[in-house]
Amino acid sequence: MDMILSQASTLLNGVVSQMTGQTNPAAINNVDQFVSVADSVLKTGLDPVINAISQVWRRTIFADRAYDNPLSSLRMSESRWGNATRKLSPIADDMEDDAGLKYPVAYDATQSDPYGDGQSVDMYAINKQKAFQTNFYGSSVYQQHYTIFKDQFDVAFSSPEEFVRFNSMCLTERNNDRASFEEAKARLLQANMIASVIDENKAERVINLLTEYNTLTGQSLTATSVMQAGNFEAFTRWMYSRIRTLIGLMRSRSNMFQTVVTGKNILRHTNPENVRVALYAPFMEMIKTMVMSGLYHNDLMQLPTYESVDFWQSIKSPQAINIVPTYMGTNGQPKTAAAAVADNTVIGVIHDRDALGYAMLNAESSVTPYNSRGRYWNDFYNARCSTLFDNSEKIIVLKLA
Repeated sequence: MDMILSQASTLLNGVVSQMTGQTNPAAINNVDQFVSVADSVLKTGLDPVINAISQVWRRTIFADRAYDNPLSSLRMSESRWGNATRKLSPIADDMEDDAGLKYPVAYDATQSDPYGDGQSVDMYAINKQKAFQTNFYGSSVYQQHYTIFKDQFDVAFSSPEEFVRFNSMCLTERNNDRASFEEAKARLLQANMIASVIDENKAERVINLLTEYNTLTGQSLTATSVMQAGNFEAFTRWMYSRIRTLIGLMRSRSNMFQTVVTGKNILRHTNPENVRVALYAPFMEMIKTMVMSGLYHNDLMQLPTYESVDFWQSIKSPQAINIVPTYMGTNGQPKTAAAAVADNTVIGVIHDRDALGYAMLNAESSVTPYNSRGRYWNDFYNARCSTLFDNSEKIIVLKLA
């Protein structure tokens, strides 16, 4: 039975290849060329408007599964973003000598008048609080729209309820697209932050764990040999203590672990509740199975709450980053690295939550008036994605190197 509407023939373009994004569309001359693949593409033809939905004879199985952005912790609320777009950081000042114990209040035999009589101490001398201002500019806009039809799908679905489910599926997919967009922005931000710290090359911010461990123990372990029985457990114990120690050091007010702008002594501290720890998931899974599972008192081997990151930049090269980073230099001005930073040894990053984030601003959804001739509406979604990266906040990159 032929269930294809009259306009459908020009739209039947390699359904499977289009759905998977593997090949460019190619015209299909005959409905009989369709082959059922995993019961997802039926040999009945396609709707003329949405060429990935087959016309239904009996029952349609809807692929309706919501996707959550795994890096949503980097998302800021509009109010938090608004507070950060112009960031003022106070500059630390030195202590002064106690004027009550200095000349002319105190006796000084080296002075022409050691008693200081007739002189005074000016308690109104001005010493203004200095501040350093950083501004965050730029944003990327996002628009997506899809068409809602009034009755063209009547022949494709067996009941109004099934049509409602189809629309619900489409809405879920739109939301998933938005989540993927946000995820891409978050991954780019995170990769840029990691590459920036590596490019800046400030020793205290790039922790080469294997090098430090070898120096401490007198061994010469490599990224391969450290995984051997007897090596990995001991290394993991030390690594956990090192991470906890670093987080403890971040609590102290200092200019450690941050970009220091020349002439601007900005002292920061990061309390535990403001620390974000992201660790490379495959490495942490090896620790769970190869180390933690064999420990009797594994409650003594604990890290602060951390997020598992399955890949830093590309799912095809999960541990690698390869990016030309942009960040604030020591002169307080934006700079771009001279070359791409390529690294495949990063296993984690620790940073203040105010160092990194993004916000989806001015989000709105609107529907066009009904198109009487075509019998459809268009639904538009618009948003502006604004990002924040401040490397004058505390950031530490962990490498298995």
